[in-house]
Amino acid sequence: MRLALVALAALLIVSCTSSVPAMRITRFSTSPAHHYAAFDRSIVDPFVTRRVYDAVRALPPAPNVCFAETSYGLSYRLSFNDASRVILSVVVEGDGCVQVTFSDADRRATDDAFWDLLADTLGVKKTEILFVLPDEVRR
Repeated sequence: MRLALVALAALLIVSCTSSVPAMRITRFSTSPAHHYAAFDRSIVDPFVTRRVYDAVRALPPAPNVCFAETSYGLSYRLSFNDASRVILSVVVEGDGCVQVTFSDADRRATDDAFWDLLADTLGVKKTEILFVLPDEVRR
């Protein structure tokens, strides 16, 4: 009986902990001339990340034409995972047109509420992820 309880407890622990986070975001630059400090965060709580997932999916279509005054290529890869598979992976522009790209044919417009939610979920200030200047411009 005791061995069965230990096995059940071990099974619960293994099933509740996953090596794949519910959400992961990494920063990169789409411009080879600009570099950013590393940013790589994972959120394991699926209930917390569900709010971001729902917000991303609910974003309205972006305008067909974007006239961004300044873009240094600040981008993020945002991935949502279910167990061991990626269920959604998008690119989020952190400057320029500040759009979310699902595919070449599907781009979504962001707003302050989206960036506030993302910053809050990541535990950072919005200014730490949005319109961040590249390393060589900040000097």
